[in-house]
Amino acid sequence: MPIHVETITPLAGLSFRLHRWRDNLREVEQFTADGRVVPFEGAGDYWHLHREMELTFIERGSGLRLVGDHIERFNGPELELLGPHLPHCVQGLRRSTGISMQFHWPLDHPLRALPEFALLAPLWDRARRGLVFGPAICKRIGPRLLEMPRLSAAGRLGMLLQVLSELAALPSSQSHVLSRMQFSVREGERHQPGIERVIRRVLEKYAEPLPLRDALQLAAMSKATFERQFPRYTGCTLTEFLNRVRLDHARRLLLGGGESISAIAYAAGFNHLSHFNRLYRRVYGASPSTDRAKRRVG
Repeated sequence: MPIHVETITPLAGLSFRLHRWRDNLREVEQFTADGRVVPFEGAGDYWHLHREMELTFIERGSGLRLVGDHIERFNGPELELLGPHLPHCVQGLRRSTGISMQFHWPLDHPLRALPEFALLAPLWDRARRGLVFGPAICKRIGPRLLEMPRLSAAGRLGMLLQVLSELAALPSSQSHVLSRMQFSVREGERHQPGIERVIRRVLEKYAEPLPLRDALQLAAMSKATFERQFPRYTGCTLTEFLNRVRLDHARRLLLGGGESISAIAYAAGFNHLSHFNRLYRRVYGASPSTDRAKRRVG
């Protein structure tokens, strides 16, 4: 399985990368300074990180979003801002459209020396754990982001700064933080490829058992190293991560179909119904049967 560590290099004449997709996160187009389109293979559905911040508007589509230690299913439209070095990916995003800007403005960047930039500091701090903005903000800002490819290179930069300024001025109630913890991993760390292999194995074959010995072999790490490194990238142990992914898939089946709860639990990889019920109640605040009944009534 190939390892994708995204290295982002803006095209000539540009200070940040502007790109869009029209179906999935592999087939992506980035824009040159004069508005031409250059196709490339995106990494959005791989567990990855990069030094750049990322502002993304998903115009339509649904999928499973993983940001740091956060796992949640979502439906577009959606606007999110991710800070640097924050592990993330979106699984299952198909028949989707959207646009994204990736930019790197570290402390020694000339823009950060401007006094006006100090107003963005609170936004930068909150984005380190990932932010999703409310529907009203998404509706107001999303269409403007979709128009960015038609602007000049300078116009795009101006639009990006304007949008970031608006987001920074919002009350905190207009957005919510995704990851519970702030991550300190950096792109290119030697343990990243091994951890990514294990994460992709869980996402692709969540219903199958994954003994620790198999995970260690996949990660090419000792038990001590793996148990120390895996939480640095996911915020939880391997067992907790596997259970969270299984629970998400089980809940999607539970709320969307008529199969029995036991059949859904076993299909998601849980061997004991009592264990599934206990975990489900702990995560979602209600038993599977109560959760399903509430959704049908609503």
